[in-house]
Amino acid sequence: MRTRRRKEREEIGHLGIGRSRLNVRDLFWEASVSVLSNPGRSLVTVVGTILGAAAFVASLGLGSTLNQQVSTAFDLRRATEVLVEPEDQATTDSWLHDAAIGRLTRLNGVVAAGRRTSLGERPMRRMTDVRQSSAGVPVIGADPSALQVMAPRVTVGRSFGEFHERHATPVVMLSATVARQLGIHRTGVAVFVADQAHTVVGIFDDVVRRPEALAAAIVPYSAAERLNRSGGSQPAKRDVLVETSPGAAQLIGRQAPLALRPEAPAELRAIAPPDPRTLRQEIEGSTTRTTLLISGVALLMGTISIGNAATSGVAQRTGEIGLRRAVGARRRHIFGQLVLETTVLGGLGGGVGALLGVLTISIVSVVNGWTPAVEIRSAVFACTASTIAGLLAGLVPAARAARIPPVQALQR
Repeated sequence: MRTRRRKEREEIGHLGIGRSRLNVRDLFWEASVSVLSNPGRSLVTVVGTILGAAAFVASLGLGSTLNQQVSTAFDLRRATEVLVEPEDQATTDSWLHDAAIGRLTRLNGVVAAGRRTSLGERPMRRMTDVRQSSAGVPVIGADPSALQVMAPRVTVGRSFGEFHERHATPVVMLSATVARQLGIHRTGVAVFVADQAHTVVGIFDDVVRRPEALAAAIVPYSAAERLNRSGGSQPAKRDVLVETSPGAAQLIGRQAPLALRPEAPAELRAIAPPDPRTLRQEIEGSTTRTTLLISGVALLMGTISIGNAATSGVAQRTGEIGLRRAVGARRRHIFGQLVLETTVLGGLGGGVGALLGVLTISIVSVVNGWTPAVEIRSAVFACTASTIAGLLAGLVPAARAARIPPVQALQR
């Protein structure tokens, strides 16, 4: 015990603690020696700050990354569809002619536009025997451009094309639901739609637009017109499907009736789903608020951790503090050194934690295929906040240590 105290006394005398005045340089040197000479104690003190800063930077970075992913997802899935239909189905079909469709496709923002007709449910079966039970299946007629707008995901076979449309070829694409209902698992099979044979060319299980097709059979538009002339229980409903560039749906919705029927645009109605801008802003706002809350809690936990560690460290260093007081160190010297130690540890912890947070953001983004959004400001703020947190956390323990009487401290 005497040997250890003699070494501490020599070290303190070498650092000039016994002087009545202690400059800032001496304080920094003394704090650095104390921090480096006790790596275990320093690590225990700073680990909470490291975790807090890392969680702060990682939370903000991942929150920004998620906001960016939400924005990208909304941009990719923004309203890109317009449906044009007549106010009265008795309106003449001049707005469905090739010239009218050509005017529509030349509008800036239109990706594709095509005609579609919905025939309602028609009896469909695999056998020619009329006694064979048939299922009522909705039949949709679509030209190749309308089929492009719907974008069915074909799992078996292929889609029909311009050749089938020009020649009104009796082919059909079945949704997976209808195919299972009819017991069809391959192409080349003949099905009878209202007693007219059609060859199955494809089976699809999903569509990008117009989800009503997931329970229907799709035939060429010209073939559907022929089916419509053969009669049916439900009148055909004709419309035009338009795929637009992201964000152009509202504009095309206003221009489409004029392009299709310039002499009487009021006879057509364009339906364009609204841009979900409000929903997007609400999601981004909720993500930001949650991220800030988590980040603040993480930083607060780091501050509490460094404060507890500093308090525990003061209790362990009571003998050292008493010895310093005995050789001439004043209260302000003890207070300044301990506060500076926690401040330095807070800054170091903030720097290491910021690096760990950036590394976490990068790893999570790479694993999920995201584009990482790392803000330098958040890392700088984490370092600054951790330094301030270290300073604040050391005030109370340092004040308690400065008030310890030298005699009482040496007796412990």
